[in-house]
Parts: sequence; structure tokens; C-alpha cells
Amino acid sequence: MSNKSLTRENRLRDRFVSRRLGHKLGPYESTDLTRFTHGAPGRLLACRACRTLLRDESPAARYEDDPSDPILLRHLYPRYLQAFRQKRLAYQHLLRPGAEVLEIGSHLGAFLQTAEEWGWRPTGLDIGKSASAFARQQGLSVKRQPAEDYMPHLRKPEAIFIWNCFEQLDDPAGLLRRTHQLLGHNGLLIIRVPNAAFYRRHRDDKHALKLLGYNNLLGFPYLYGYTPSLLRGVLEANHFQLLLSHNSSLLTPPYPDLSSRIRKEWQRTSRAGENLPNPTAPWIELVTRRAS
Repeated sequence: MSNKSLTRENRLRDRFVSRRLGHKLGPYESTDLTRFTHGAPGRLLACRACRTLLRDESPAARYEDDPSDPILLRHLYPRYLQAFRQKRLAYQHLLRPGAEVLEIGSHLGAFLQTAEEWGWRPTGLDIGKSASAFARQQGLSVKRQPAEDYMPHLRKPEAIFIWNCFEQLDDPAGLLRRTHQLLGHNGLLIIRVPNAAFYRRHRDDKHALKLLGYNNLLGFPYLYGYTPSLLRGVLEANHFQLLLSHNSSLLTPPYPDLSSRIRKEWQRTSRAGENLPNPTAPWIELVTRRAS
């Protein structure tokens, strides 16, 4: 996919966002709406053998130094918290009360708080300066370090969650090897990624603009793009056995304010995406078990 094609999609994304907000976004407001770590001009390549999507771009911004507005983060946090709480039926039953849980890429800490509410003992890892500082201000256990530097103090985690960052990593296979080392016997690994198959199927469909726009798929601002079958193959190659898969959509649109119109439109769009035949949803979540 050419630079020109991605530029066209980026412009579509900018118009999509600005028409819903009704004003030009400030530098902080634009984060994860029109400005992304992997959103620079470039090409989107597809591996001929496995069909993985890969961004060929100018050097990306450094996520760890990405500044954020604390007021905006406090505004967004309850929406992320609500989104994770809605996953209780799908995930709480997977682990016993008191289970040690590790989240890689813990962002603002909303899942960590949810995990505590479910009776688990969570720790977060996030290299982002602003995000990790915000999460610690919420009283959550977050370490600003990569997974390769993390060592459990007492017990190995019974589950590792990687929500919304696996597709951004330079060395995904290296991270999978590290999670295999960190997990206890039969430990669980849960990964959530945008669905590259959904993006490729609908990127030229004008009727799917809302589905793409509300799922942060216009311009595909991610380093890697995985299909469900491809991600399953990558996990199996690194000794993880698939147990469950879930259709999903973007956790919450990171608009500074969700007007009644935007909220209703987003909710209708999310339901439409999640009700598509498996596995064609905009986002996918895989639950796997560590194999010997």
C-alpha cells in the first residue's frame, strides 16, 4: 500500500474526527485520534508468505517520551475503566481470587484497577513516562520498565495481559519468549490486537467508514497488522495454546468529550462490529495457555 494511499486515509481520519468534535484539535487532544506513535508517512507492506502487515515509515515518535495532559487523562480514565469492567463475564472466571497478574503496556491503569476489583493482584509495566506516572497516582502498582527487565518478587504471574500494544512492538517474538519465561505452569496469556483482515476487507468500502473510524483503523496506525489465524500461528510457534477468542471493538473512542450524538453513534457502530461473523470483528482478543 503506497504512501499516497495512506495519506488519503489519514486525511479521511482527520475529517472523521474533526466533524464529530466540531473544532480543530489541540496537540494533547489529538493523541490517539489523529496523532499516533506509528502514524508517520510511509507505506504499509504485506508479507507475501504470511500476509502480516508492516509499516515502512520514517522513524516513529518515542512512546516513552510522549507527553500527555493530566486533565485529559483524568477525563478519559473512567471511560477506560468502564470498558474493562464490561469484560467481567468473559475474563473474571479464568483466574482464582488472589491470582498474581501482570499487564504489559498498562497505559493509564484502568485494567489494573479492574483486576483488583475482580480479586486479583495486578502489576503493570509501561515505559511511558506520563501514562505510568498517572497510573501510580491512582494508587496502582506500575513499574516503568520493559518486560525483559522485570523480575517477579515472590510468585510468577498466573496470567499476563497485553491489551492494545502488542501490535506496536518492534520485537513481538522476543516478548512472547519473555512472557513464556515469566508465566507459571499453565499460565494464561491474553492478547488484544486490531484485526488486519477486517481492515484489508473494508478499507475501500465507503459504507464501512464509521466502523473504521470509530475503531482507529483509518490509516492503520500500528507497526504490525495480524489476522486472527496469523496471530494464532505466531502464538503457537512460541508455545502458547489457543483456548478462547473474542470479537471486540475499540475500548473507547479517546475523544476529549463524548457528546450524546457521538456516544450513540459509537455504541451502534461497536455493536455492529462485534456482531459480525467470527473472526471478522475490528479487534480480536485471544486467550492462550502456556505450553511446555
